[in-house]
Amino acid sequence: MGNENEIRIVLGSKRYAGNTDKDVWLQPALIGERRDITEADRSIMVNQLEQFNKERQASGVYRVSGKIVNVFNNEITGKTSYSPFKNYLYYTNGVQNALNNASAWEGTPQFDEFTFLRSEGIPNHITFAPKSASSYNWGVYLTYPYSSSTTQKISYTNENITTAVYNNIDVGDGVPFCIKSGNNNGNPIVYFYCATPHNLNENEWVELSFTINGKNVFQVYSFGDGTNGSESNVFAIYDLKFPPIDIPVGKYGSFKRIVTTSNSAETKSKYYIRLHKVLTVEKDCNLARAGFENNAFPIKQKIEYSAVTPNQTQRVSKRQGSQSFSYSFDRDISINGLLDNNGKPVTELFVTIINKGYMGWFNYPPPFQQTAIDIGWGFNFLKNSVDTWWNHTSLSNKDNIPVDSYIANGQTFYYNKELNIGDVIKGDFCEYNYIEQKEYLLSNIYHKYSYNQMVFLDNSTNSYPSGYVYVPHYPVKIRAFSDYLEYGSTTEIDGIPGHAWYSEVNNIWLWKDLYSYGFIDTDNIGVDHPFINGAHYPFLNVLFLQKPIQQEVNINSIVINSPNVDNCE
Repeated sequence: MGNENEIRIVLGSKRYAGNTDKDVWLQPALIGERRDITEADRSIMVNQLEQFNKERQASGVYRVSGKIVNVFNNEITGKTSYSPFKNYLYYTNGVQNALNNASAWEGTPQFDEFTFLRSEGIPNHITFAPKSASSYNWGVYLTYPYSSSTTQKISYTNENITTAVYNNIDVGDGVPFCIKSGNNNGNPIVYFYCATPHNLNENEWVELSFTINGKNVFQVYSFGDGTNGSESNVFAIYDLKFPPIDIPVGKYGSFKRIVTTSNSAETKSKYYIRLHKVLTVEKDCNLARAGFENNAFPIKQKIEYSAVTPNQTQRVSKRQGSQSFSYSFDRDISINGLLDNNGKPVTELFVTIINKGYMGWFNYPPPFQQTAIDIGWGFNFLKNSVDTWWNHTSLSNKDNIPVDSYIANGQTFYYNKELNIGDVIKGDFCEYNYIEQKEYLLSNIYHKYSYNQMVFLDNSTNSYPSGYVYVPHYPVKIRAFSDYLEYGSTTEIDGIPGHAWYSEVNNIWLWKDLYSYGFIDTDNIGVDHPFINGAHYPFLNVLFLQKPIQQEVNINSIVINSPNVDNCE
């Protein structure tokens, strides 16, 4: 039979007059003509939504962007005799300095030294390149917590109880505390004032670093000491057998949390600081002014008249600024195969901001050291003094950020070098509990950059130089684990994930499921970032605070104000 598509059947009556119609029967040819449809065939019907979700779930590539709101109060003053700096100050005592023909002029560096995009350089100091305006003061990177350290040294001072210092302890020893005694119906009770939130729950236990009456494991009796807001940082233990002499008031120590003493080996928390590995270089981050967006604080600037400047030149100096900045990373980050510090799939990247200080006002390294930035945690800030932890010549409070230098006008200036991919820097103080399969952030890490006393002299000492502190690491949530703990044995469940943890006491695997992209549960856990061109696009707003070293961070109030009472009560 010929081509079936060309066969025509015409009724007899339609062919000529008088002809009759009759049935026509055709035998179709049983010929099989099949072919496989190739993937690129345009006739394939594709479900766009299914294909998009398939590509989205398979992708482990991220391109991070966001906004930085720089909040800063330029309040530390000093004096300098280095001419380019002296001619560039925001003067605080210009009239008197001019009348006395002072060799060193008083003031504070302008806001350009603390912002993310410089508007100008310092005349007669070094050549300023406008295209590099974002690279003089700060470096912005992406990092992830790839490992941890339990041997980092820390110290803790509770100035409300004692002037003594608890130092030279490892972060792996647990949460530091200071003891104060009390009573409950005439029976001795011991209060533990912790350096960080204790993270304890009812019916849980603590293992102390020393013994009381021959014991070092106690069940938690209560939380707080009766003062406002003390529940998160104070807990108490109670035992009728405590003789008063065995309650060491003012003694320092550390504790580890235990969920249950029936399985203390596996339910005892571990304590550490994260170690971050750098994923980008400085030039991978693009910084720009965020249009007309400003923060809530006003710009503070003034005219410096020629009569009260050391070089008799009139100019406008700026002490405070309010500009916000947008950032985006050119480098796509693939997390495929990456594991975090607890051996689990990476669920957070971090926008990491490091002071650079290329203009030379800051970061004079102490003798025999190649790093200038000091590090500390929330418990290293006191209300009435500067914590001895911030001793600038100490080796325990330094990060892995090397210093470089250059010479200008016969003077040496220092700055923090750029980080490279694969470099490791220190991070937050954390707790991890295996039986809960959960990590807890106990305290952020802080970086402190100080003035170089060789070119800008303030009222601080060489041991505790004045400067500003900031939080360097800001988490970008890219995946999310379920809050529900899954468990099972290999004989009962197929497909146990590789990040599951095996409990030898209970003979089961424990894990938490990793949510799909786009799924948000009833507790608002999950992520739903834009996805296009094979990459996820998370966005993070960074509130970047630069604060002076002396600040009140971890102080519990000992006064509860009485309520107002009038004739209506």
